[in-house]
This record gives sequence, structure tokens and C-alpha cells, in this order.
Amino acid sequence: MAENDYPASWYAATRDESRARTPLTAREEADVAVVGGGFAGLHAARLLARQGKHVVVLERRRIGWGASGRNGGFVGAGYAQRSGALIDRLGLDHARRLYAQSQRGVAIVREAIVELGRPDILMGSGKLSVSRTDQGAGFADRTRTLAGQLGATFEPWPAVRVREVLDTRRYHQAIHDPTSFHIHPLNFALALAADIERNGGRIYESTEALESTRDGTGWRLRTPNGSIRAQHVVLAGNADLGAVQPRIARAVLPVATYVAVTEKLGTRLGEAIRWAGAISDTRRAGDYYRVVDGDRLLWGGRITTDTNEPPRLREMMRGDILSVYPQLGEVRIAYAWPGIMGYAPHKMPQVGEIEPGLWVCSAFGGHGLAQTAAGADAVASGILGDPARWQLFVPFGTGWAGGPAGRAATQLAYWGLQVRDWWDEKRQAQNAETLRT
Repeated sequence: MAENDYPASWYAATRDESRARTPLTAREEADVAVVGGGFAGLHAARLLARQGKHVVVLERRRIGWGASGRNGGFVGAGYAQRSGALIDRLGLDHARRLYAQSQRGVAIVREAIVELGRPDILMGSGKLSVSRTDQGAGFADRTRTLAGQLGATFEPWPAVRVREVLDTRRYHQAIHDPTSFHIHPLNFALALAADIERNGGRIYESTEALESTRDGTGWRLRTPNGSIRAQHVVLAGNADLGAVQPRIARAVLPVATYVAVTEKLGTRLGEAIRWAGAISDTRRAGDYYRVVDGDRLLWGGRITTDTNEPPRLREMMRGDILSVYPQLGEVRIAYAWPGIMGYAPHKMPQVGEIEPGLWVCSAFGGHGLAQTAAGADAVASGILGDPARWQLFVPFGTGWAGGPAGRAATQLAYWGLQVRDWWDEKRQAQNAETLRT
């Protein structure tokens, strides 16, 4: 595979045709320069271009090459950090406004699909967040109370209703969000890029931003063969901003997760999963999956700070699927691939103005696709003169993520979370067995 070819995945195999864009080889001027051609950068560039700003996007490889083109494709409100934890830390009003901004992100994605005339990008509606342990008699009341506090649309489902659509004894109750949906993320990224260009924006691929420096009242970005001078710079890279802004690079940890897509499974998949929406479990490091292409299963999961692809990835993912749906029997994996997320230790995105005219819109690992649009909307609004939205993210800051020591500590934390998940399920199973005997 050439350096900038799309990595092998089901998304790459089913992507729209898209020409490779040329690298930047000259000096340019722009109102806004965006570093990163993933969702955060694309949404920011599109929102600003539609408001008449001259926008230039720099992408080190190809549009949607990284996590934006390889993820689970889930679009829904909320953040990786639990809403209850945000309420405890920030107070109800602030947490409610943050949640509303994530809902705004959902609306931006849905509206963009309509505006782009691409209904095929939308692949299913609704999302179930399922629990692998019994949440007790108060689950429904707690869920409704939290939804009311946040102004959310999610609702509790009892175990019997969950098992009507998901034929597995692994799951108990669930939270159903009817406003969530799932998409083909790589085709969405490519469609956003084309729309940026229709609105007068420029996109350069195979162009790495090497350095950002002050230039009068604006900023200059240096690339291997050119440069851009802009009044505003938006750093929308993932976990690899590196030399262009070391402070932000040090604040984001690279974390790997994995996705697999099965061969076509026929009717047995529809018998096991009678649900067209997205599904994830609520473990601290859980599975997420959905049915695609009629009778294929797209399955994601596992989290690690080791960004090297495991040698037995397909076997690992097949085992995860069969641990929940053993009745699927012989499951062949057609595609399996890793994705590298940018992850902040505080489990919230990095969004805001870090110096006058220098913006960050990063660390969306674990959040879903709507949050990239929510962050981009906050940054674009700030550039256009309204700081209220990006200031919602100020309490989380851009502190040091710990470098190699931080990655090691994060990996230990994940292992600890997995052990706690395993123990919770085992203890509940033992208690259930005791009651039966």
C-alpha cells in the first residue's frame, strides 16, 4: 500500500470515487487555514466556507484517511465522559448546555446529509446502549430523570424488550435514543470535502503542516513545499499534530480501537439481530456494532494504547462476536482494521481558542461523529464572533497527557476497567446461579 492509499476496510471497498488532490506547492493567503481533513476539520471548513470565508484545508494523507474514515459510523448526542460526571463537576446548567451542543452536532450531520443530496449515506436510525449487567429496579426512573435534566430524548428499555430485538442472554436493560443514527463515514467525509470546494474552499492532500508561527496579526503555516498565511488557524488533527503545535500534541493520547466486517451471513444474522439501528454496550471498554449491506455485521471494540495492529486481529474480532451471538456459528471476517483515535485524559474534546487566532478542535476519540460537528460549530461560531459555544469547553483545558508515561498509565487504566467489567458480570452470574439453586 502506498503511503497515502486508503487502508483496506469495508468503507474503502465501498467508497465513492474521489480524485486525489494535489499537494500545496506555493504560498497562499486565506481567511482560515484548517489542519486536518477528518470530520472536525471538514465540518469547520464547510461551516465557514458557507459563511463566505476563504478556507484552505491541509491534509497529510487523504480526506478521511484516519479515524474519520474507519470508525463505527455512529451519530448521537452526549460525550465519552458520563453525563452524571459532567453534572457533578460543572453543575446542571453547564452540563445541559454542553449536551445541547452535542445535539446541535447531531442536527448538523443530519442536515448536511440532506443538503448534500446523499440519503444513501444514512444507513439506519436509532441506537441502543445495552447493559451486560442487571441495572436493578430503579433503572427506568434514573434514566428518565437524567433525560429530563439534560433535555434529552433517550428512554429506558426493559430487558424483555431488548431481547425481542437482540437474541442474546448477555444483555439486560438498554437506553434507546431514537434521534441517533449511523452512516457510511468515509463517503460522508468525501461528500463534505466536495461541498467545501463547491463553496470556494481549497483542499490540499499529501500536505503536512510542519510549523505554525505568528505573522503580524495572523498566522503562517509552513509545509514541505509551500506555506499559508491566514488570520485564523484551526488545528483539527487527530493524535498527530506534532511539530505544528507541540502543546496540543502533548495533550492528546493516540488510542487504538478495531473494527471488523463479516462476510454476508444470510438469514441467520436477521434472526439474531432484529434491529436496524446502532448498538453498543455500556461496559467501560465495550463493543459497538450494526448491520450493514443487508446481512453483514460491522463490529467494533477493544481499546489499547498499543497502536500496532495485532497479528490475530480477525480471530480476536470473530471471538468477540461469537461471545455475544454464538448462534451465528461459522463467521468469516471479510475486513478487519485498526483506527487510531485522539483521546484526552479528561474524556472530553479539546475545543477552543488557545491563542488569538489559533484554534483547536481535536480529541474526539470515543465520542462519536456528532461531537466533531459540535466542536467545529463551536469553533466556527467563535471565528465568526460568537464565543459562547466554544467557551462551554474551557473547563477541560489542554493539559499535558503524560507522553509515554501517560500512554502506559492509560493502558493500565483500561486493563483495570476490563477486569472490573469482567468481575461485575461474573459476580452477577454467580448470584443468579445461587438463586436458581
